[in-house]
Amino acid sequence: MSPGIQNIAVLGGSRFIGRAIVEELLKKGCRVTTVNRGFTPVRYSGPVQRVLADRRDPAGYAEALARIHVDGVVDVTAYHPLETRVVLDAFRDRLDRFVHISTLSVYRWPFPCPVSEDATLETHPLNAYGFHKAACEGLIIAEPAARIPWAVLRLPPVFGPGDPSSREAYLYRQILGGKSIVVPPRPYQCQNLFVADAARAVYSLIESKKATGRIYNAGGLPFTLEAYVELLAEIAGKQPEMMRAERRVLEQGGADPEKIPYFFEGDLVLDTRRIRDEIGFVPTWTLEKALAVTLKGNSLLPEQGDSHGWGLPREKRLSYKERPLP
Repeated sequence: MSPGIQNIAVLGGSRFIGRAIVEELLKKGCRVTTVNRGFTPVRYSGPVQRVLADRRDPAGYAEALARIHVDGVVDVTAYHPLETRVVLDAFRDRLDRFVHISTLSVYRWPFPCPVSEDATLETHPLNAYGFHKAACEGLIIAEPAARIPWAVLRLPPVFGPGDPSSREAYLYRQILGGKSIVVPPRPYQCQNLFVADAARAVYSLIESKKATGRIYNAGGLPFTLEAYVELLAEIAGKQPEMMRAERRVLEQGGADPEKIPYFFEGDLVLDTRRIRDEIGFVPTWTLEKALAVTLKGNSLLPEQGDSHGWGLPREKRLSYKERPLP
């Protein structure tokens, strides 16, 4: 690690991706401070200072950030440009690294695959999540890197143990229950990233001076939903049932294709050559090993995934709360 970046604040840090980032930083010997509402009880593998602050209170959040003195910041929970503006104003001219966690949803769909970091971003407000995350990025990119040495990391869907809305757990239970899994009318390529590799990617941007003022995609090897289901079925020791259907047919039947895990009518893959060539980051977890750890980690949550209503007709869903990617 660069000797100047050892004291790091994680904005978020108590759930899934944020928690994995905290654990990666602790493993690397960093001193870590988390900033969140404190609603989620969490135990870390090492000492972590916790600052309680709510992003829904911009003035109070800004005051809390002003009292934090760190070398680096990782922002996991910025979903609106106003939230990013508060952070930039609070830390300008007093950081060695600022990493913003973004998403493939910032790219305007449809796009050629693999999609590079220079592709057109989402500009339609109706696609709210990608639109607002792209606006967050816009504020960051407008900042001179000399004042805030920023880096942006765009991630595909992230999976792993501890995911509160695990796609993998849902698909796995469908297979165990002998239920059909809906797949697109023909195979398309898609992509995800194991949570431990996502945390490693964040650390690689903190560590490398080359990351300053740069945007990076990170992701695992592409796969088709059909192949993914087959791999999960192999772990389950079951023969999977799959049914092909078009988006319009599903919508006519009252289902929501957006909530079917990895259901895309088009390829959805990030070009990850930049982070590999400039930073040297490549994922180290195979899908087989990562899925085995994920399903073991989710085994104590029998209802996990089902309550999110993926693919169920709207009138039959339980209380689904929109969860953006990643």
